[in-house]
Amino acid sequence: MTGHRNQSTILTPSGIEAIDPKNQQLAQSLRPRHITMISLGGVIGAGLFIGSSGAILTAGPSVLLSYVLSGLIVFLVNMMLRDIALHAPGRGSFISQIRYALGPLPGFVAGWVYWVVWVTTLGVEVIASASLLAPYVPLPCSVIEIIILSIMTGINLLSVRNYGEFEYWFAMIKVAAICLFVGVGCYLLGTHPIPVHDNIFGHGGFLPLGGIAFLAAIPTVLFSMTGSEIATIAALESENPDQNIAKITRTVALRLLVFYLTSILLVLCLFPWSENVRGFSPFLMVLDQFHIPYASMGMSIVILSATLSTLNSGLYATSRVVYEMAQRGDAPSILCAMAPNAHLPRRAVLASAGVALLVSATAIFSPGIVFAFLVATTGAFIMFYNMMIVCARLKLYQTAAWKGWIALLLLAGALLAMVIKPETRNELATGVVALILITLGGLIKLRINGVASGFKE
Repeated sequence: MTGHRNQSTILTPSGIEAIDPKNQQLAQSLRPRHITMISLGGVIGAGLFIGSSGAILTAGPSVLLSYVLSGLIVFLVNMMLRDIALHAPGRGSFISQIRYALGPLPGFVAGWVYWVVWVTTLGVEVIASASLLAPYVPLPCSVIEIIILSIMTGINLLSVRNYGEFEYWFAMIKVAAICLFVGVGCYLLGTHPIPVHDNIFGHGGFLPLGGIAFLAAIPTVLFSMTGSEIATIAALESENPDQNIAKITRTVALRLLVFYLTSILLVLCLFPWSENVRGFSPFLMVLDQFHIPYASMGMSIVILSATLSTLNSGLYATSRVVYEMAQRGDAPSILCAMAPNAHLPRRAVLASAGVALLVSATAIFSPGIVFAFLVATTGAFIMFYNMMIVCARLKLYQTAAWKGWIALLLLAGALLAMVIKPETRNELATGVVALILITLGGLIKLRINGVASGFKE
């Protein structure tokens, strides 16, 4: 299978894949240590350090169920990613494998949905990182945003090895921070008279916000876990992609258990859930309550590392996905160009960075319309492409299909909760509207190319 991955393919006007001799293969310079740390860092982002406050306030202590179910979804989806990677050789990333399994239209929609999620995330993270640096850098926030994005784009433009090396150290900081927090939390529980029972159950019980509130928190939690699939994309640029994909998917459950469930359980034990502040780190609130020295400075460094890590990985993932889409005619062909002797899709990197900058600009010029629309689509979009991954696996083969059906059932439950909860209903509606628009674009593209929507590659 590894040999098949080295070939670049294009979509001919008749819809048949063909080898394009003009395209160079992507580099294979990432090492196992890079892939390991990318997989670790992929599930730890600012969504854990800050976004968990929103999930806690949405579900109360039952947010633990949200993290268990979200972790199960991510674990099952990663199993699906492994299976389709091993079952659809030579098809590139999971977006290409969705296209192979389900057809051109689902592949088109899944690719653009994934790309929109990540360029929107990039725009949000650029704003977040600039806000963190603004108190220390005497420049306007917009200038800081441009500088940050330029630096991260430069890293991705140099070589894939640079991306892997920077992500290795960003991930190391995040992993060390979580391990340190868990150690400090366990020490505090063992040495301080903490009212654990009251912190968890003393503010309305385990389900203070309703019996399905934990389902409504799943989209927020899933968003914080988004990124675990990037390691499977990065593995394609390593020497042993199959072996690396199998390795990282085997350990995803352990990573989620250690980093998410353990840390959130400690937060609930050490601090009353109802006193959390949306948009403020619950980890920092815990550390401040116990007067841990340098907690604020340390958490600021960790959160900045997490945002920069997301920028680094997001630029990498978006560029590779849109590069593959361009090869198959689902994106402008100009983005398929490969830098001479660099094995890098530089135009795809620049295009993704440029759109991310435009997204961050909409937060200033159109915060209530364009930016709000983009951010509102991400929850439904994440649900959609995860469902497409599961459906692709079920389509390819039926062995142990129960795993896929459980994943679909859990995702459907989260969607139902989004419909029932007023605060997420509008977001879901916005996402559905955007999905319809992208689907219409795909139908128009297929009609122009003369490819029937039911055609299977």
